Amino acid sequence: MSSTVFLSPFEQFSIFVVSTTAFDSLILTNYTVYAILCLSVIALLFVVTPAVFPFRLFVPYRWQSVLEQLYLFIFDFVNQQVGLIAQKFLPLFFNLFVFILTANFVGLVPFSFTLTSHIMLTFMLSFSVFVGLTIYAVYYQPNFFELFIPQGVPSVLKPFLFVIELISYISRTFSLAIRLFANMMSGHVLLYILTGFCAYLITDFASFGGHFVAVLPFVLITAILVLESGIAFLQAYVFCILVSIYLGDVYRTGH
Repeated sequence: MSSTVFLSPFEQFSIFVVSTTAFDSLILTNYTVYAILCLSVIALLFVVTPAVFPFRLFVPYRWQSVLEQLYLFIFDFVNQQVGLIAQKFLPLFFNLFVFILTANFVGLVPFSFTLTSHIMLTFMLSFSVFVGLTIYAVYYQPNFFELFIPQGVPSVLKPFLFVIELISYISRTFSLAIRLFANMMSGHVLLYILTGFCAYLITDFASFGGHFVAVLPFVLITAILVLESGIAFLQAYVFCILVSIYLGDVYRTGH
C-alpha cells in the first residue's frame, strides 16, 4: 500500500501567521513577508543598483540598457493605446507592470508564495486603478457619465441603456482582478499536481522503473514552468494594456 501523502493543491495559497510583533493587533503573515520581499527586490533593482552604478550618458551598461528597454516597451504600448497625452501616466504603468511582474516571478520560485494568486491583491490593484481613472474622467470631462447613453436612442430606452453601460463599466474592475488571479492560480495548481504525480511515480514505482517513467512528467513540468514564465510576463502586460485602454476611454468623447 502506498504511504505517499499529498496535500491539497490549494494548500500553497494558504495564509498563515509567521510571528507576532510587539503590538498585539499587528501580526506578520507569509503574505506580508512576500510582499516585503517583492518590494525589496524592486528597490534593489531599480533604486539601489542605479545608485551604486550611476547611469552613463553615451555608453550605458547592461542593466541600464534593460531598464531603458523596459521603459520604452511600456511607453510604446501606452502611446499606441492612448497617445502622447498619456505621458504623465507612465509612472503608474511602469510601477504596475514592474510590481505584477516581480510578484509573478517570485511566485515561480519553488516553495515560495504567489501574491498575485490571491483575489484580494488583484482586486485591490484593479479597484484602485478603476477609482482613480473614474475620478480623473469626471475631472477631465464633467459630462463623462452622459457618454454611457448612446446618441439618438429613444428617451424610453435611455434609463435601461444607462444601467447596462454602467454595469459594463463597473465590471471592468472584476474582469481585471479575476483574469490575473485565475491565470496565476490555475498555473500553480497545475504545476503542483504534475509535481505530485512525478513524485508518486518515483516513490511508489521505483522497483518497476519509476525513475524512468517519471522522466516524461518531469519534462512536462519543465515545459509548463517555461510556459508559466511567459504567462507571468504576459499577465503583467495584459493588465497594463487593459488599463491603458480604459484610460483611452477617458479621452474619447463618445461611442
